[in-house]
Amino acid sequence: MEEKSKKDHRALLNQGEENELEVFGYRTQNLRRALCLITTMLTCGVLLLVFYWKPQWRVWANCNPCPLQEADTVLLRTTDEFQRYTRKKVICLYLATLKFPISKNPEEPLVADRHSVINHAVLKPELKLRYIQVRKIRLLEDSNSCYDIHHTFGLGLTSEEQEVRRLVCGPNAIEVEIQPIWKLLIKQVLNPFYIFQLFSVCLWFSEDYKEYAFAIIIMSITSIALTVYDLREQSVKLHHLVESHNSITVSVCGRRGKSHYFRSVCCS
Repeated sequence: MEEKSKKDHRALLNQGEENELEVFGYRTQNLRRALCLITTMLTCGVLLLVFYWKPQWRVWANCNPCPLQEADTVLLRTTDEFQRYTRKKVICLYLATLKFPISKNPEEPLVADRHSVINHAVLKPELKLRYIQVRKIRLLEDSNSCYDIHHTFGLGLTSEEQEVRRLVCGPNAIEVEIQPIWKLLIKQVLNPFYIFQLFSVCLWFSEDYKEYAFAIIIMSITSIALTVYDLREQSVKLHHLVESHNSITVSVCGRRGKSHYFRSVCCS
């Protein structure tokens, strides 16, 4: 039983591929969360800073391991030599918010393709979908061959199926967000190097070496400003590059032979 629980707690994503990831399921415990909150206040926010640098410590401190089906938080770990951790919250999506009625019968598929991941992922009768956002681009299931696509979707999708896929899969667009300056600034300031520089400044001031302290302050501010400016420029350039290459006109043939034209524009 314990071995099965450990197996349900862990899964492997994109097995054998370059972006292979291990995923671990955790459930937040209120008592652990309260203790972490008290410790954060007692340490004047130092614990929160440590959790920012080490997201896996935050999960281990606030949550208990559990099967992935019951998790509200997951840890992603790369399988390379670095084994970097990323924390993700499980998001619940409810198909009941759609404007048309959906069958709650588990035997009836939501979309025409019975092998689609949508039919297996949506929980009935709650009509709830649990997912995490790992990549900004969501890909078509590679289990579909060209024949399958033409045979299943050759006549087009019904308006109901379009709405279901639009809600579950999101927009079919490459969206590159321009990072706000304040967010870039916070990320740079919370870098361990600049936190160390802050302690160095405090030390030099306590020893009355004001010249060294002011020199560190000037160099740190200059370095942060240049880095933020460079990152902001790269973000703006990448956004404009994607926007200029993501504006196309798509012709869609409907079930009754009618053609509809849509313009795909990258969101700003």
